[in-house]
Amino acid sequence: MEITKFNRNKYVFTSVPAMSLVGESMMANRSKQLTLFLQELDSYNILLKDLVNFPLKESDRNVALNIAYYIKDIDDLDKSVKGKKDLPITRLSRAINIKSNYLQKLRDYILAYYIIFSNKQYKLIQDYFRIKLKEDSREVINLPNKKIDEIHRGIVVVSFKKSAYVLNSKGEFLKLKTIRRPRVGELADGKQKKGIRDYKIHISIALIILVFLCCAIVAQYKKIETIVVIQINSNIKLHVNRFDKVIYAYSPTEKGKTLLESTDVLNENIDDAMAEIFDYAFDNEMIDLSRKSIITINGKQVKYGELSKTNKFLEDKNIPILINNSGNQQRLPQNFEEEEKAEGKK
Repeated sequence: MEITKFNRNKYVFTSVPAMSLVGESMMANRSKQLTLFLQELDSYNILLKDLVNFPLKESDRNVALNIAYYIKDIDDLDKSVKGKKDLPITRLSRAINIKSNYLQKLRDYILAYYIIFSNKQYKLIQDYFRIKLKEDSREVINLPNKKIDEIHRGIVVVSFKKSAYVLNSKGEFLKLKTIRRPRVGELADGKQKKGIRDYKIHISIALIILVFLCCAIVAQYKKIETIVVIQINSNIKLHVNRFDKVIYAYSPTEKGKTLLESTDVLNENIDDAMAEIFDYAFDNEMIDLSRKSIITINGKQVKYGELSKTNKFLEDKNIPILINNSGNQQRLPQNFEEEEKAEGKK
């Protein structure tokens, strides 16, 4: 049996379509053929919107066209594709010496072209194309690829209110903006409707900026501005960021670790965290009330009045605290400091 050699450059799509007959009867018949084509696409598990949203370059479309013709002309491949409704990737790869991953990339287009050109029922769709032998360069007419904002033309495959999916003479499946609702089977003109893929550069730039912003915010959040050491029966160390949030808490003793596990002060405001720590420490007799407990603050000072909840708790429980606020000595609760001054005057 003679083996047919595959030529990936044998046929090419041309930019200029064949002369297309017009008329109500012709359009109605072509519409029926397009309806059958969509049903057959579905049986091959191909979505029209995927053909539109994942376009191929012109060179890839021409390769897909030649593979479709090759399958159509080889009986066993033709029967396999028709029977399994799929592309025999591994077998085809060996037969035409093209890598499997490339065939997988072209799969939907190969099968779409195969469906159109292997079935005589789609003659009115076939007649729209001018497929030429590539070596006959005098007859092949290829215009430069149009930009997305230029006018495109093709057969309407699916119609929407002011847009349509079309198939053009170069084998492209496009979504065009139209001034009215076109009829399936007619020729429609319009600018290509932009999708997410057309904004991928803008989206990529925005995502990169967003990532940098997130990294900057995280870096700022994790940056230590203040270290607070609470000297009670078990010392507690807190790292505080510029937003006055506790980002790290540590105690060298088991009792202190139990306190931190019970209060769970991470990511809390420093005032809330200290109030909870003193509340737990007071209830569990971890504060020596016979002497002043000391709080040492290194780094950014805690502003006067920011520890309102802590101050209220200490005042309610009558717990005296001495604060070394980055070199400035203060006392809590605040009324305790006022009482000391009053006693000194006496």
